[in-house]
Amino acid sequence: MKRLALISAASVVALSGVAAGSAFYFRPALIFGQKKPDPRGDHAVPSYAEKSSDELRASKDILRLVERLGAVQDKIIHGDRAALAEQGRLLNDIAHEVRQFGPEDWKDYVNVRTSLLYVLSGGDAHVLGPLIDGNTLGSADQKLASGIVSFAQGQTRAARKLFLEIDPRSLDVSLVGPFALARASLYLDDNREKAVELLDDARLACPHTAIDEAAARREIPILISMGQKDRALMMTTSYVREFGKSIYAWKLFRDFAEATGKRSDMDGSETVDRLAASFDPENMQIASELFIDLSGEALLQGRLKLARAAAERILQISDAPPEILDKARLYRAAAEAPSADARNALLALNQIAADRLSDEDTEIREVAGFIANSVVGEKMDNARYGMSAQGTKAPAGGPTPEDPIFPKAAAVLGKADALIKEADQIIARSEK
Repeated sequence: MKRLALISAASVVALSGVAAGSAFYFRPALIFGQKKPDPRGDHAVPSYAEKSSDELRASKDILRLVERLGAVQDKIIHGDRAALAEQGRLLNDIAHEVRQFGPEDWKDYVNVRTSLLYVLSGGDAHVLGPLIDGNTLGSADQKLASGIVSFAQGQTRAARKLFLEIDPRSLDVSLVGPFALARASLYLDDNREKAVELLDDARLACPHTAIDEAAARREIPILISMGQKDRALMMTTSYVREFGKSIYAWKLFRDFAEATGKRSDMDGSETVDRLAASFDPENMQIASELFIDLSGEALLQGRLKLARAAAERILQISDAPPEILDKARLYRAAAEAPSADARNALLALNQIAADRLSDEDTEIREVAGFIANSVVGEKMDNARYGMSAQGTKAPAGGPTPEDPIFPKAAAVLGKADALIKEADQIIARSEK
């Protein structure tokens, strides 16, 4: 019913104008440049002096696992679904190794750094318990480790407080990107400027990696909501080209569509045209997935020009999947239903096989058919054959200003208002 109200609201517009529980991914650079300790007592740096062979072997084992994890996560963002299982096994293996650490192991900053990376990647934060409770860390690293545990456990307020004075660029190079990405997630809801700043830090620190993919995926919808559509469209094009096969790409497409659908200044064909012109014309299948999400969300937000433009662009893609083409035909017809093209919309809706639609799309078809039929004021049988109510052939270009479609607009608006009120009442009752 909520969907019914949204689509009906779209008809009003047209006729009147005729979350931190997510896992973050990283690829550690594993660059341990030697540098002198900072007299201010900031974050520690790795030291390899006076290590026993067993200690070196333990550090190398954990580093090997982390390196492997980074490689597996890069496979994931390039579409390798089988790598997900391998990632899970590696996270378990790393946790097992870290749980074996004794007090002497925690004195080795390589082990500390590796364990922090593990938790930032979605690992079990409990493995850092001995580190937090011990006395091996300086004050700055104690805050960092405690903040990472708070972040991993969803304690947003505590994590923000602990991270407040930590500049990602002051950390060991392998921690910069993962930390910036984690910290950015704490500002997504209430400080978009800060979130964008940190996401940019993450992308710059780890280009062409899973960190870059995750940061871009979060940043693009924020930029749209802030009105920075030029930068957002540029980043979207880049994302589709490099990470379009990521198993997380659907999240970007969904969030991009939702953010764009809320912008009245993006309700038109310009957004679709700019994206289509920048994509690889030889590989538009992934672009069709973005456009179908954009068309569907725009339809529900009442952005009928955008919905129609995105759907029509999909219908020009020869290698678009059949199910996406079916949706595109439906969404284009639904966008045309409350307009001067209602007659054509009825014809298109009548040709869409209901048994091939999802429950949600079936509902869209029914609502669009009701709106179009109300506008045209004819029986479906007449519309099916392109005949007017008087039995004459409908004009090829659709209704004209003299057509009976326009005097019926006020009646349709009244029905749409009634539908919206009914939906609001049902939603209000369900929320009590």
